[in-house]
Amino acid sequence: MKLKLLAGAFLAAALLLCCPGATGLQHSGGNGVFHDLGSFRLARLMLPEKHDSFCTVAAWDEIQGDDPPVSQYRLSQSCQFDLDGDGLAEKYTLRDGLLTVEAGSRMIWQSPRDWWVDYFFLGDANNDGTPELNLLVWKEGSFGAQKPFWLEEEVDTGVKNHLFSFKLEEGNLKPMWHSSNLDRPNYRAALIDLNGDGENELVALEGCYNDPGKQKITVWKWNGWGFSRIDLDHCSFRARLDMEASCHSGPLANEEEK
Repeated sequence: MKLKLLAGAFLAAALLLCCPGATGLQHSGGNGVFHDLGSFRLARLMLPEKHDSFCTVAAWDEIQGDDPPVSQYRLSQSCQFDLDGDGLAEKYTLRDGLLTVEAGSRMIWQSPRDWWVDYFFLGDANNDGTPELNLLVWKEGSFGAQKPFWLEEEVDTGVKNHLFSFKLEEGNLKPMWHSSNLDRPNYRAALIDLNGDGENELVALEGCYNDPGKQKITVWKWNGWGFSRIDLDHCSFRARLDMEASCHSGPLANEEEK
């Protein structure tokens, strides 16, 4: 139920962000991406902080009121959730690009200092029945420590956006799936069964590295090793989005056609 409410809150916010004239995210430096994380981090830290707890449904006026658009703040999050199903909720805290996971007084995990975590969301990404911790991460380079065997060195060393998923097993966070550079940065994301088939789709608010004003909602499905983009019937997709956001009062903005 928590994850359904979280997804509904995200979708309402995403629809607002995709309305014509919405201000885009400012992740680019000049006419391109940042080429070192230090400059990227400094730019993000200069923005005012906005805090949200995504374990509760945000009221509609908190989303659309006088709050600044996402381009004008850096997000902090806090949440308690039992990810491994042991009956004890862990505490997830994101602030200034650093995510910390704690179980009681013990710190389970902290994101590396050479990442900037923009956003996290909980849900079953690969539809195996167990939820994961999913991160939208900005970092230098296309890959992590393990590069494809056919590459001797990084080709793209700019600061780009990635989607990383972790499972919590036996008290430790273990990588489930890590993307290379995403073709388009993801600003927000949620996992929800949009077509009623019993499996989650990944709904992403994605943009453009060189033109933050370009934003649209896309839908993806786990394919066994990664995500493939899918096209749902437009009418049924819109009806499902409206249904998930129906817990909020006030009119929803129309999704901008791209």
